Amino acid sequence: MNRPRRGGDISAIFVHAGAGFHSHHNERAHLETCENAAKVAMAMLKNGGTAVDAVEIAIMLLEDAEITNAGYGSNLTIDGSVECDATIVDHKGRSGAVGAVAQVKNPISLARVVLEASTKPLSLQRVPPNFLVGSGAVDFAYEHGLVVLPHDGLISVAAKERWNRWRHDLEDAAERERQQSPTRYSHKAYVRQPVPVHPAQLLATPCSIGPSSLASSPLASHPTSNYVPADNIRDRTSAQEAQGLTPPADQNSEYSDSSRAKGGGYIDGAFPETGNTSGALKGSALRDSSSASNVNLSEHPAVPPETGHSSMDIDPPGEPNQHHTDADHITDTVGAIAVDRYGNIAAGSSSGGIGMKHRGRVGPAALVGIGTNIIPADPNDPEKTFVATVTSGTGEHIATTMAASTCALRVYYSQRKCEDGAFEYVSEDEAIREMIKSDFMDHPGVRGSLCQGAIGVMAVKKTVDGIFLFFGHNTDSFALASMSSEDKKPVSVMSRSSGNGGIAQGGRACRHKRYVHKSCYDLIDYLQKQ
Repeated sequence: MNRPRRGGDISAIFVHAGAGFHSHHNERAHLETCENAAKVAMAMLKNGGTAVDAVEIAIMLLEDAEITNAGYGSNLTIDGSVECDATIVDHKGRSGAVGAVAQVKNPISLARVVLEASTKPLSLQRVPPNFLVGSGAVDFAYEHGLVVLPHDGLISVAAKERWNRWRHDLEDAAERERQQSPTRYSHKAYVRQPVPVHPAQLLATPCSIGPSSLASSPLASHPTSNYVPADNIRDRTSAQEAQGLTPPADQNSEYSDSSRAKGGGYIDGAFPETGNTSGALKGSALRDSSSASNVNLSEHPAVPPETGHSSMDIDPPGEPNQHHTDADHITDTVGAIAVDRYGNIAAGSSSGGIGMKHRGRVGPAALVGIGTNIIPADPNDPEKTFVATVTSGTGEHIATTMAASTCALRVYYSQRKCEDGAFEYVSEDEAIREMIKSDFMDHPGVRGSLCQGAIGVMAVKKTVDGIFLFFGHNTDSFALASMSSEDKKPVSVMSRSSGNGGIAQGGRACRHKRYVHKSCYDLIDYLQKQ
């Protein structure tokens, strides 16, 4: 006789590794990374861990995997550094978030620490923060015992090589612009350089702040106050070395040549040819509203922005003929949603952001309601419905449309917005499809943008009847994995669209086995014998 579960619920974990273009060469590697994240999270849930615990550990594994654009191996900023965003939200809608944070090994863990700190009172009735950015977030991580690495600790060999290629692409593009409009570049533009100034010097006259006063400033020796031009990463690192900072990544550093990059076989976005590495798609619940099929690599050589399936948030700069078909172009947010045995839900996102982004840029992975959202259960709702959503894609467009919040509302109420502004009841699948088509792609801020709007969204709806996954994307591919406490192994799928602006969709249902008393089986046997 089966024993009823504590809380009457099963547990489940859902993860994604970003929306964009996943090459067939690396498909199996992406799916295995998602499956491993699902396995470690389910082990946590089966041992009594909470949904927040499961989300954190799942995303930690994704951050530690070089193949993802989160944590180690993330895209580099325009000046060759790594700055990450992360958010985690619990079943009550409380959140912890960090943005443009450097050097922290696992940004999702820092977001978790911020979440926990935000629920504790401070002296003198101060309000604890739930969102920290930049150097303040790094200081918070150090104060709470998290791993803080040297400046190049999160830079992988592959990411640095990508950065060098993209930097050359940008230089070539700038040179072509100068040749096309020579008068426009007749005078060299003056760029104001940031100057480290001690707060006390702000009271002095500008002329009193000279080189000698800067040299004596307490901030002059601080790593974050040393400005180095971003013209060349080698110039930048050599300047740091001259100032006694982190040694260049080109030298034999503990963090410069990662064993994962050398021994793992994942070099510069592609595995070597070893036969059939694409792997079969798993999960019979995949549905494609646009008759999705595998992407023809000859038709999408590099998935440039002009194809309509990608954006600057996904594709590196450069010309289409400069890329290879065996390279990934996802460089996007990873996310996870978990439901624990107590019936609670949690969600989280993490990302290294756009390649060659401006320093200090904060993406949707750090923004509640944009990259991650949860609608808590209403105490008066007999269905006890929770909804959690995580998004991936063009960050600026996702922010414009408040994508995570909008999607959560559509799925929660099973509604779509009509042309006249009214709402009608539809299935959750149709609600997500219309959200991507109308609320996102047809939004004036997206439709009138110079870059294409790309989005992948993963939504989980939990009711008394079970846990239901719904996802959709207008990108070429979307990598996902899920596992419930009833599953022996994770179910993963590389969802691929048919292109031409189509929206691919899928999902699965996780229903718990109802507890049936032995007397009910006796009654069934009796009736069958009559």
